[in-house]
Amino acid sequence: MMDLGLKAWAEIVRRVYPELSILRDRSKWLAGDFKLPAVFIETDLVSDKVHTPRADRIIEDVGLVFHYDKERADEQDEGEPIPLDLDPLFLYLRQQRFNVASKRFGVVLVIEPPRTRKKADQVEVTFRYSYLLSVPKPLVNDEGSPIQKINNFYISHNGEEFGA
Repeated sequence: MMDLGLKAWAEIVRRVYPELSILRDRSKWLAGDFKLPAVFIETDLVSDKVHTPRADRIIEDVGLVFHYDKERADEQDEGEPIPLDLDPLFLYLRQQRFNVASKRFGVVLVIEPPRTRKKADQVEVTFRYSYLLSVPKPLVNDEGSPIQKINNFYISHNGEEFGA
């Protein structure tokens, strides 16, 4: 479930840019095997710490590489890149106060301010973000026998035992 952040970011990009192609496969991205305009999404785990006995805090970095579409004067030649407007993405994140809930995956991403880097035909946006990941409760103990729920409680008073 460690690609949960990657899937949540794909959901966010889909909300803001529904017509944009989303790439998650690094080999296809490096080969240039995609239709423009597109965004490549890659996450990198920074830290995985115990937050509570039932949840871990995951801290990751995400890189979004937005590839611009190209102007076409004729069908045969491509012109200059058409820059993609990133204002809708930043406006959406500000409206959400940089706390975006994933509707499909049940996590809330707490996002730090972005860093951008522009190139001729693309712009790279990087964020650091965190979310809580639920840790399942063990159903067996160390010996391998199932853990029984305690349904009956007893109290002792003056040497006598009473059901509670």
